[in-house]
Amino acid sequence: MCNISNVAPLKRQNTDVEMTEASPEAVKRTRSTENASSKRRQLTANQIVKAPTAVGKVFVFGTGDTGQLGLGEDMLERKRPMPLKVLDGEEIIDVVSGGMHSIAITKEGKLWSWGCNDQRALGRSGEEYEPAKVENMDHVKIVKVACCDSVTMALSDEGQLYCWGTYRCAEGPLGFSRNKAVQEVPAIFEPFAKYVIADIAAGTDHCLALTKDGRVFVWGNGQQFQLGRRIMERHLINGLRPEALNLKHIKLIGTGSYHSFAVSEDNTLYVWGLNNFQQCGLAVEDDNEPAANVITKPTIVEGLEGKGNIVAVQGGEHHSLVLMEDGSVYAFGRADSNQLGLPTELIDKNQTREEGSEVSAFKRAVGIPTRIPSLDNVVQIATGTNHSVATTSSGKAYTWGFGECYALGNGSSDDEPIPTELTGQKLEGHKVIRVSAGAQHSMVLASI
Repeated sequence: MCNISNVAPLKRQNTDVEMTEASPEAVKRTRSTENASSKRRQLTANQIVKAPTAVGKVFVFGTGDTGQLGLGEDMLERKRPMPLKVLDGEEIIDVVSGGMHSIAITKEGKLWSWGCNDQRALGRSGEEYEPAKVENMDHVKIVKVACCDSVTMALSDEGQLYCWGTYRCAEGPLGFSRNKAVQEVPAIFEPFAKYVIADIAAGTDHCLALTKDGRVFVWGNGQQFQLGRRIMERHLINGLRPEALNLKHIKLIGTGSYHSFAVSEDNTLYVWGLNNFQQCGLAVEDDNEPAANVITKPTIVEGLEGKGNIVAVQGGEHHSLVLMEDGSVYAFGRADSNQLGLPTELIDKNQTREEGSEVSAFKRAVGIPTRIPSLDNVVQIATGTNHSVATTSSGKAYTWGFGECYALGNGSSDDEPIPTELTGQKLEGHKVIRVSAGAQHSMVLASI
């Protein structure tokens, strides 16, 4: 996932990014000034994200050559949903996929992990091909997990952030912090030790944290401007220090592999990072010139203005999805492996073709946020590298996009051009309540 050799050369915008003070510690120093002015303006009051409540049965499918399916060393591929029986009885309420590892959260807020552990993303030693409990967290209740390729973040019910693993860049390992190469076990993330975090999101190798007062902090690898600030190539390690973007009143956050999102209280969608397939929802600039290959600072996606209340935003390597309160889903970005779930006529109408791509003879992309017509009543979306999963209020799951790794769960390696209901003998009689997508695998949590 960190190999970006197939990314087109970057056309850069103005890199003079406006920033707040450089770190949570610096933000703390300005607290007294802000308190003095708080009476003159309305502050965002985000609540700590709530954990799901419904207990379910875990099903996995796709390719698991590094153990991310959790089915053991003898079962590294499943073309259709397969129950992960070792977790039966553990009262699982959520499942989360990293690029090559997986996490399950129990009703009591404990974690189970499995998959690739080369950079300690599992937060433990020992078994990798089957789930095992993450130790050293008995004193805390986790409500949400977000996974990079080699980093895992866990948010507690009190707003404390725990992190472990290490970040990578295009050249290899980058480190966990300026002073530590790898964090081997879960530990409180020191930059936020005295702050209450409301929500978290993770890309391939970068992280976002949303505070209760609507600030967005970003850190990790910033080679594609996914941090919303310029990181010099010779000082990439500086990206490991969290900094706050110049955004206010943010209510939710999201990430793609190399791009990032923030949504304000008035439903303005901001985006920044890699845009070489218009995955930022920006096809042209104000002067009608083609949008840059990287968006260097938070920029408004005008194509979603007036569409309604945004409740979730997710991105893959080169595509993005936005879930609205009415259950509709908008898609934009790369379309040559059916990542968007849009019918051919909509892609042909809205696509952008650009010669010179290193990926293919032409870039096939949709830069305008476009509603997926065959999806309604959606309650959750999940994006893998080049595929997507959604679940509806009726308990049905739908998959679409790149199918070679069997991550669509349809029994075939063919792509699915539009959302197709996830079925399978093992899944019969179950309603899907949570979904998750990784690089080569997917997971669903279904009613017991």
